[in-house]
Order: sequence, then structure tokens, then C-alpha cells
Amino acid sequence: MQSLSRALTVLAELNREDRAYGVTELAVTVGLHKSTVHRILATFCAHGLADRVDDHRYTALDGLAALRRTAQRRAGPEHTLTALGDRLGRLVVLAKPLPKTTGTVLQVAAVAGGSSVQPGHAVSLRQSALGRAYLSALPTNEVTGTPDLLDTLQRIRVSGFAHNARPVASLPRMVAVPVRASDGTCAGALGAELIQQGSVDEVRRVVSVLRSGV
Repeated sequence: MQSLSRALTVLAELNREDRAYGVTELAVTVGLHKSTVHRILATFCAHGLADRVDDHRYTALDGLAALRRTAQRRAGPEHTLTALGDRLGRLVVLAKPLPKTTGTVLQVAAVAGGSSVQPGHAVSLRQSALGRAYLSALPTNEVTGTPDLLDTLQRIRVSGFAHNARPVASLPRMVAVPVRASDGTCAGALGAELIQQGSVDEVRRVVSVLRSGV
């Protein structure tokens, strides 16, 4: 625990002011050996908590918020879904394309906050909020369908979310947003159950929370 205490002391000092700190300055301030502080700072840089300005100076990045995001990325989508489900207090679903069927078939990849939907369930592309949110983020030349569907997808592109007013197969009434990969392509859709029938305020609130997780 002593090493953790030392690291937290250095982290707190590094975040005290919005400027670069020298290794010697930090060592003197926190009462540690320069080599110890140097090792701690190297660890911070590796985890996105600090940035090396030059050979002997470091600056804080996003502090503990960055550490939390790093932990979430390492824990995978299930961790993010659990956090969203806890925050919303309702079913949250992540749907992704099946292997080798990108753009044609979706299935539930992960679930949090409910048991009515299970991983592996098929997702309707053209009727469900999850499917339509996914389709709306694909290149328009890759999506075919009826004029009504294409008009709906265009409205979703403008608003940034899709929703269905009635249950679709195993899915309840939901609102969903596209999930994009690091290269900008659509990797799936993230949706949450709608509890209040026809409530615009509820849709807006849930969409805001979902967007914080993508």
C-alpha cells in the first residue's frame, strides 16, 4: 500500500496546477527520491494520466477521469453497458453484426439491466430501433429498402437516434444510437428500453445517456 500512497500523492501534486512539473520539483514537494517519482510518472504516462513534455518535465492530462476511461476500455463493452444500465435503471442492449454479414444481420452482443433479452438474439434491421440506428450509419449507397424506410433512415441521420413505439420480436420499445469503430465505420447499435409511452423528455434523456457510452 505504500507504493499506492506514493503514486496518489504524486498524482495529486501533478494535478494541483495546469502546468508542467519537473521531476526534481515533484520529488522535493512530495518528499520522495527522484528515481521513485520518475518511475511513477512513467506509469502515469503509460495509462494516459500524464504527458511527458521533455526529458524532465511532465504535465497532467485528465487525471482520475482518464484512469476511469482506461479501465472501462480494458473491461470491454459489458462494463460500459453495466454502468449505463445502472444509470438508467432499465434494459440496455448492444447489438453487432454477425461475422461476415456486416450490413445485413445484427444480433444482441451484450445486455445489462434486464433479463428479457439474451445475447445471441436476432435483431430486426428494418423494424427495430437498434437495426434502424445501425442502418442509418452505413453509407447510403449500401442501404436499400422501401421509400418509407429510406425516409426514416434519413430522419434518423438528422436526429442521431432511432426509436420504436412498439415491441419488436424479443425487444421492448427502445431508443437506439449507432456505435462507431475507431475508424469511423458503424460497428453496431446501442439501445435502451423506453418505459414512458410517448414521452419526448424520456427519449431525450435516454439518448443523452446512451451517447455518453459510445
